[in-house]
Amino acid sequence: MPFVPQSALEYRSAEAVRPAVCRDYAFVRDASMPYHGVVVRSRRGVFLLAVVCALGCGCAGGLAHPDASLFPPPPRDAITFWGHACCYIDVGGVGVVTDPVFDRSLFFRRRRIPAPPASSYAGARVVLISHAHPDHLSPGTLRTFPAGAVVLCPAPSAKYFGDVGLTVRVMAPGDEFEFEGGRIVAVAAFHMGTRWGVRAQADGRALGYVIETPNATVYYSGDSNYFSGFADVGWTYAPDVVLLNVNGHLRSTDASRAAWATQAGVVIPIHWGAFPWWIFGGNQRPRDEPALARMVGDRLRVLEIGQSVALDQVSHRRRALP
Repeated sequence: MPFVPQSALEYRSAEAVRPAVCRDYAFVRDASMPYHGVVVRSRRGVFLLAVVCALGCGCAGGLAHPDASLFPPPPRDAITFWGHACCYIDVGGVGVVTDPVFDRSLFFRRRRIPAPPASSYAGARVVLISHAHPDHLSPGTLRTFPAGAVVLCPAPSAKYFGDVGLTVRVMAPGDEFEFEGGRIVAVAAFHMGTRWGVRAQADGRALGYVIETPNATVYYSGDSNYFSGFADVGWTYAPDVVLLNVNGHLRSTDASRAAWATQAGVVIPIHWGAFPWWIFGGNQRPRDEPALARMVGDRLRVLEIGQSVALDQVSHRRRALP
């Protein structure tokens, strides 16, 4: 039977002594355990959300202007941050790209930086889509990727790739994909996975990915609330570096807990820089950056837009824990 904590105390204790018990993702929350996702609890809330989404659709249109000076071809065997949740991970000349969205605007959120030119991701061979939200899945962006690229995505995202001209492979937690020079493993995220979903679940409809390379193991969290899956990744895959989407779902306190749970030696906060928050602006720096720096310490490594870090600089190749 799956382990089901019956209280907030038992939930926290279970994470402390059984960090890998997240295969069944059965959680029971009580009143003392705040829910960090977005839940629309009334028909009026659903209606208002639908109106906002409908109005926002009229704000989108085309891709941002490319800028080769800000986004030159990424260096070999390195992680390069391209804004929001998009990173280009070069593995021996093979590009692995996380959640590329180069749209000019998204739902009242106008992109504040240019886009990478197609020549800068001509070496992309794998695209990782974490979930179907518009700021993580852009069919228009994917149409500009090389024809030989393969898209890995959770099941609810697959229907949006009908005309992008790329090979699409649906992934579930535990599924593996091998590419020249490495291996990618899909892991669960605790997030809503459908295009307009508002309720978070750790059921495989939203994913993170572990990218194993000869130089380092990289964990891309995708959007996720804090949950025991972070510890599961830490104990199972021992990542050297985590690309952590620090946002409204994972603010500084939970982000620091997630960072420590993964046991990664380097924490790179992403999900900032390209798009402002809805209507309110901001999001020009990592969310809660000062607090995150205090809690994570010298493991925190902030990459500026277009900046890179070599994989061998983030690798610590620590001895596996017993």
